[in-house]
Amino acid sequence: MIPIIEEHFEVESCVYKLYHGNKYVIVKGKTLTGSVHLIEKGYQAFMTAGGGTGRGQGGQGQNEWDGVNTYYLKLYKYIYDNPKLISRIEILNESNSGYELLKTEHIELQKSIKDKNCINNNVQAYIPKYRKSTNSYGWISKAHVLNFQKFLKAS
Repeated sequence: MIPIIEEHFEVESCVYKLYHGNKYVIVKGKTLTGSVHLIEKGYQAFMTAGGGTGRGQGGQGQNEWDGVNTYYLKLYKYIYDNPKLISRIEILNESNSGYELLKTEHIELQKSIKDKNCINNNVQAYIPKYRKSTNSYGWISKAHVLNFQKFLKAS
């Protein structure tokens, strides 16, 4: 579904635009290939659920759309409705700093608020759930999230 060209195989922590035709979402990922894989896996669950319609028809992913896994729902619906369009990736920032990635994601989301081609559900950078076991927010350190929250307050 989403072509990963050879130069992208080794891209690690990054913010990127994932286009399908002219529509796009702004995404942050620990690795580009891992992030794209998770989006594709989510789309497969969406398809298993009948493309978001026909609930109750069975299938492994039918409960995915009860309000808990809707982060890329607009993207999935757009791909479903426009299967012949080509998907592509544009890397916006590659950095080992979670703070820099959160900041880039936030700035890009703010710039795209009035862009009808942007189909993100969010208008602010996504911060993963905090995990006590790792003392971090997913793969982003607590310090980077705190610095990002200071950035938000200052802007």
